[in-house]
Amino acid sequence: MKKTILIFGLLIMVSCTNSVVTEENKNKFEQQINSWETFTQGFYNEDIDLLMSVVADSVQWSPPNYNGNVLLGYDEFEAAVLGYFENFDEITFNPGEGLVGSEYAYWAGSLYSQGETNSTPEVMRIYGTWSSIHSGTGAPVYNKWYGVLNFNEDNKIVSFSDWMDVNGMQVQIEQYVESNKN
Repeated sequence: MKKTILIFGLLIMVSCTNSVVTEENKNKFEQQINSWETFTQGFYNEDIDLLMSVVADSVQWSPPNYNGNVLLGYDEFEAAVLGYFENFDEITFNPGEGLVGSEYAYWAGSLYSQGETNSTPEVMRIYGTWSSIHSGTGAPVYNKWYGVLNFNEDNKIVSFSDWMDVNGMQVQIEQYVESNKN
């Protein structure tokens, strides 16, 4: 019985050490949020150099549109961003907007997980909305958005998966144009 209690106690101690939040991890998390804010400021300013300054040359990107689950690299990511710059103005990320049950936008670690639990900020989940104005029509466009990003030791994005209703952007533009035909 004593062995069972001792083993159970050790298991609890080991599992608890995986979910301890350290100052180092808190600081890393804040640095990653700062990198993301630089990224979104680059979008707003249409400054490709600023935006790409927080993206690793080795980035692997899974875009929001279905593409057969093909991971894209730095050049394809940069080209997609430039496409947004060409077609939209005032591109703004609104952190936490649209998330029901919380006002927070940034999450990392996984206290409850199907896999291994941890408290490290290595993989960050970000929730919010993107808003912009379509350059050709003046249509306001909004998208609820979710992203999973992995950062390297330099706080640059090394993997990026994002989800939003890409087709919904075109629908919003068409509805705006139709309602403003007069």
